[in-house]
Amino acid sequence: MLSHSQKVVRLYRKAIKSIRDYSEDYDMFLANAGDLRAALKAGKNETNPFHIQQMVKQLENFNSYWEHPDPYIPCDGINGTKWQRNTAPASYVVDPTNHLLEGFRKD
Repeated sequence: MLSHSQKVVRLYRKAIKSIRDYSEDYDMFLANAGDLRAALKAGKNETNPFHIQQMVKQLENFNSYWEHPDPYIPCDGINGTKWQRNTAPASYVVDPTNHLLEGFRKD
């Protein structure tokens, strides 16, 4: 079971990733991320459990609504654009005893 602060941090990170996926450039991302952070900081000192639950529910709704269908994947990450680009060659290619042109040699 997650504590309240762990849940909020995970929701915040997911919201930041969603904002990054929809941002056209870094300045736009920073502006939107700053707005999200300001909204979370505004409710930081809330003590009413009902209001806290409402704010968490709003953040969950934000994440479910803005989840990107094709999220950004870092180029070096799994399934990124550079993932397994320079893998080791297959063993049959490296094996010096396995020559495809064996029959075409002129001795």
